This record gives sequence, C-alpha cells and structure tokens, in this order.
Amino acid sequence: MRVELELTVNRLNREPEKIVFSAKRMFNAGWVGSDRKALQHHIDELAEVGVAAPKHIPTLLALGNHLLTHSRQIQVHGPQTSGEVEWVLLWHHGEILVTVGSDHTDRKLESVSVAKSKNMCLNVIARELWSYEEVKDHFDQLQLHCTVTRSGKVSLYQEDCCGAILPPAYWIEDLEKRLGGIKDGLVLFSGTIGTVEGLVAGDRYDFKLYDPVLNRTVDHGYDCKVMAGAIETY
Repeated sequence: MRVELELTVNRLNREPEKIVFSAKRMFNAGWVGSDRKALQHHIDELAEVGVAAPKHIPTLLALGNHLLTHSRQIQVHGPQTSGEVEWVLLWHHGEILVTVGSDHTDRKLESVSVAKSKNMCLNVIARELWSYEEVKDHFDQLQLHCTVTRSGKVSLYQEDCCGAILPPAYWIEDLEKRLGGIKDGLVLFSGTIGTVEGLVAGDRYDFKLYDPVLNRTVDHGYDCKVMAGAIETY
C-alpha cells in the first residue's frame, strides 16, 4: 500500500526542507525501559488492565504502513483507547530522521492480543523532524512530554528523558540484523515511558520532544473521536 506524508525537516542553520516521506514498513517497540524499576512500573500498569508481558522483553511488533498519519484527529472503535508519547525514527533517502509520535492503542483489545491492539489504531507523528545525526550524541538528554485532555480538563500524562528507554542505537543494530539491512521507508516507534497516573483514555493527546542542548522542540496533538451508530461492535 502506498502511504505518503508531507513532512518538514528542520536542520541546524538551514532553511526548513519539505519532503514527501513514503512509509513502507512500520514497527513498534515495547517494554523498552532502560531502568528495571521503570520497566516494571510499565509492566504493572498494563497488568492492571489485563495485559500480560510478552515472551520477549524488549519486544518488537509489526504494523501496517497505512496506520501512519500526521492528522490532528483520529477515529477509534470505542472509549477504551489511549495514546502514549514516543520518539520515532524514519529512514528517508539514506538518512535517519527523528520526530515525536503517539502509539495509539486499543486497550480493550490489548488484553486479548497486543499485536492486534496496535494494528487497530492509527499511529500519529508530528509534521516536523530533525536529522538524527544532530541529536544522536546527546539523545538520552532529549525529553518526552505528553498531556491528556478529558472532559475539557488537561493534565500531565507522561514526562521523562529519552535515557529512560532503550536508545535508537539498540534498535538500529537490531533491525539491521533482523531485516538484513534497513531500507528507506522504515518507521520505528520507540516504545514509551511510564505514565503519571496509569493508562488514561482521553479525548485529546498533546505531546512533544524537547532538546535541551540545542533548545528546540517538535510537537503535535490530536483529538480522538469514538465511532458511533454501528449495530455490531467487537
């Protein structure tokens, strides 16, 4: 399936560059905490909603490329879904680009199959990106931040540095071995950091990736609209 997104690459000391990114393969990493205590926190909060830990930690899930979007609104199958902030790598014309995204997940289905729950919802990314080369030497200092809106009230949902989860270098090496080399069009969602108060199904998610070394931010947000009116559900 052909999936193309118009994006903007913001490079240091250069004019913004408009690109058309063609998404061909997409993976979501999971259970990626670099600190065992933080990882256990994420395992525990998923267990509270009936999600068992996978056989392999960390793990990697394949998603259809049609699930990638930079839309400001997504449709979901029911009220039991939630987003989670992650850094995202994209391979484009021989270069690795980085942005921020939300791996939106169907929590009702997740208790049955994590892989299917990930393929039920769109994965949302920001429209702006950076060159990975410009941030890789201080990547662990980059900061992830997410708020959730429920019934008009905005609250902090997630906040931590990228050093709290496995670095891009780990997944780049892993994917090169797993795939026999990485080609343009690959998208990798990093897996997420812990939440402030557990998993939350919200009406809206706003998220950002902040670079304290170069003092710049890439951000995005989207509304969740629950589809209604159907006779059959799942």
